Amino acid sequence: MYFIANFTTSLIRFVVGCAVLLLAASIPVYFVSIDKEVLLSASKGTQTPSSLANVYIDGAKISAATLIANADGDAQEIIKQADALYKSHPKWIPAGGDEPFFEAFYFSIGLPSDKTPKVYWIMSLEERRKKLLEFLKESGTPLVKKFIELRSMESHLLPPVYSSAGAPLDAALLSGALLVQTGDFSPRFLRNLNACLEKMPFELAEREKFEKFCIGLLTISQNFDWTQMRCICASFEGLTQVYEFGLLFKSAPTPHFANTLAAALLMSGDESPIFNYLRNGDKRRWSDFAFAFTCGEGALKLLLEQDKPVYRNSEPIRLISPIIDPLIANIAPFAVEFPIGMLVSKIFLAIIGGYFFIRGLLRMFRIRRDTPSWRSPLALVRGLLEGTMVALFFFILVEPDAFKIKIENAPAPELKFTIDKFINTIGEETMKLDTDTATLAAIGFFLVVQFTVYVFCLIRLSSIKRMKAPASLKLRLLDNEDNLFDLGLYIGLAGTVASLILLTFGIITASLMAGYTSTLFGILFTALVKVVHLRKYKRKLLVEAEGESCLKENLHP
Repeated sequence: MYFIANFTTSLIRFVVGCAVLLLAASIPVYFVSIDKEVLLSASKGTQTPSSLANVYIDGAKISAATLIANADGDAQEIIKQADALYKSHPKWIPAGGDEPFFEAFYFSIGLPSDKTPKVYWIMSLEERRKKLLEFLKESGTPLVKKFIELRSMESHLLPPVYSSAGAPLDAALLSGALLVQTGDFSPRFLRNLNACLEKMPFELAEREKFEKFCIGLLTISQNFDWTQMRCICASFEGLTQVYEFGLLFKSAPTPHFANTLAAALLMSGDESPIFNYLRNGDKRRWSDFAFAFTCGEGALKLLLEQDKPVYRNSEPIRLISPIIDPLIANIAPFAVEFPIGMLVSKIFLAIIGGYFFIRGLLRMFRIRRDTPSWRSPLALVRGLLEGTMVALFFFILVEPDAFKIKIENAPAPELKFTIDKFINTIGEETMKLDTDTATLAAIGFFLVVQFTVYVFCLIRLSSIKRMKAPASLKLRLLDNEDNLFDLGLYIGLAGTVASLILLTFGIITASLMAGYTSTLFGILFTALVKVVHLRKYKRKLLVEAEGESCLKENLHP
C-alpha cells in the first residue's frame, strides 16, 4: 500500500512539473531572440506598410509608395493607383512624383519623359551637370552657393571635381545642392551640415566626414530616382547617417533586402537603430528585419529596440506547439509591455516545474521513505538545485541559440569609389571581440553543478554529524568519504577537459575562459568544503576522540 501511495504522489508531482514546464514554454520571451507573436502583437494599432504607401500616394510621392509596397510584397493595388496617377500626370514620370523644381531641370536637358531614371544616371554626363550647375547658380540660397563653391576643394577620398575622374564628387555636390534647394534636409541635419562646413578648412576629420557624406549620397543617387532620394534624405539627422545608410545598402544580401532597408527607413524615420541592428548582420538578421517591417511600425520599433533576432522554434517546441500556441498568442501582449517581468516569470516557472518534475521522477520508484523536504532545509536546497539543473536543460531545448550564438564586433566595411564605378570593399578584420552568450551559459552551468556537489557534500557531512556514534567511528567515516569531498575538483577538471575538446572540434562557441572556470569553481568549492566545514568538524572530533580514549584508560587501567 505504501508503494502505491508513494508512486501516486510522485506521479502527481511529475505531472504537475510537466504542466508548469509547458506553461513556462508558453511565455514568448527569450534570452537572445524575440518571438514572432510578440512582434505581431506590438504592430497592432500602428502603421502598416500598406497604410504608409497610401500616405505617400496621397502626397504624390508615387515612386516612394511603390518602393514601400514592393518591399512589403503586396504591391498590386499601389501599382494600379500609381499607373492611374502617371496616366493623368505624365510629367510626374521622370521624377517619380509631383516635383516641379526637378521637372524644370529635367525637361531642360531634353531627356525622355516615359521612364523614371536613377538620379546618378542623369548626373553621369558632364553636359547634364553643367546644365544643373547653371540652374542652381540662379538660386539665392546661401547653402546652395556653398555646395557650388566646394567643387573647387581638394578632396582625398574622392577624385577632385577638376580632375578627369571628378564626376562622382561633382554629381554628389550638385545633388546635395539640389536637395538643399528643394528643402528636403531636416533642420537638425542642416545645423550639422553648417557646423561641418565651418570646420572643414581647419579640421581634416570634418573634411573626411563631408566626403563620406558625399559617398553615401552617391550610393543613394545610383539606386533611387529623385522622389525616392528626396524621401530617404529627409530621414537623416547627420552627415554620418547618410554614409551609414550607403554601407548598409551595399552590404544587403539581396536587392529585395536593400529595398526593404530604404522602405523601413521611410517607416521609422531614424537611421541609427537600423544601422546598429544590421551593420554586421547575416542573411538571417536581414530576413528578421524584413519580417518586422512587413508586420508594421510597432514591430519594427520593438525589434530595433531589443536588438535581437526573431525566434525560430526548436525541435522540442515544434512537437508541443499545438498545445502552447494558443497560450503564446494570449500572453504575447503582456510580453510586449513587460518583457523583463515575463522573462523572470519564465525562469521562475522553469525552476519550480523542474523541481516537481525531477522530484516526482526520482521518487516514483523509491521504496525508502525520506524525510519530507520541507522538514530538511538541505534537502529542499538540493531539490531546488536539481530543479535549476532541469530548468537549464529546459532552456537549452527551448532556445538552443542562446548557447550557440556568437556576435562578432568587427569594423564596418568601407565604401570606396573609383571614377564612375561604385565599389564596396570590406577591410580585413584585424580585431574581433567575442561577446557571446554561450560563454555566460557555460559559466552558469559549471557554477550550478559545483554548487550542487557542494550541497551534496554538506548533506553527507550533516548525516554523519547526526549519527549517534563515537567520535573515532565518525572520523573513520569521514576518511571513507574523502573522495566524495574531492568530487568538486574532479568534476571541475573533467569540465575543463571536455570544454577544450568541444572547442577544438567546434561543437560549442564558448571562449576558453568558460572551460577554465570549471576548474576554478572546482578548486574553490572543494576548498570551501574541506577548509571551512570539514577541518573545523574534524578538529572537534579529534578532541572528542582523545577525551573518549582518556575515559577508557581511566575506566580500564
